Amino acid sequence: MSLLAETAPLAALCAGGIGTMFLVAGVSKLRGHDAFLGTLASYRLLPSWSYEGVAWGLAGAEVLAGLALFSGFAAGFGGLAAAAMLVVFALAMGINVARGRTSLSCGCTPGLVSETLSWKLVARTVLCVPLALAPCFASGVSAFVWGQGVMAGVALYLVWLALVALPPERVPGSGGGQEA
Repeated sequence: MSLLAETAPLAALCAGGIGTMFLVAGVSKLRGHDAFLGTLASYRLLPSWSYEGVAWGLAGAEVLAGLALFSGFAAGFGGLAAAAMLVVFALAMGINVARGRTSLSCGCTPGLVSETLSWKLVARTVLCVPLALAPCFASGVSAFVWGQGVMAGVALYLVWLALVALPPERVPGSGGGQEA
């Protein structure tokens, strides 16, 4: 068995996680178009006449990349597209962090999770690039194994999203807060 065949389930797991991240981000940008348009403009990296087209195009590209990663047969294309977008996102965030503009929203998922720019966020985005590329190297994986891996990746992404988005629960008497 080749190394690529042995890592196919891991590639499917990455396709599910990164695919879900891009699908959620793209749909959020389509639904919250005006909010995303404002975030995109706040980065001050593009000419003002291009914001509208870039906002719609980027959201559509994220949805298509996510769906391609899920598919199995177009996962290589989806992985390349996702990796390219992640590099562009990291560069855009890095330029603004270097400019000292760290109060900007990342714009990742309008309406869901909003982080401000930081080098930590840039690094996390860069670390997602190899995960996005992993499906490009999967070959000969059965639809059943691909489906299982993708669903596990979806589940992992949703657990991460819940941990980031949900407020911590304060239990009375646990010492986690001020008591009256």
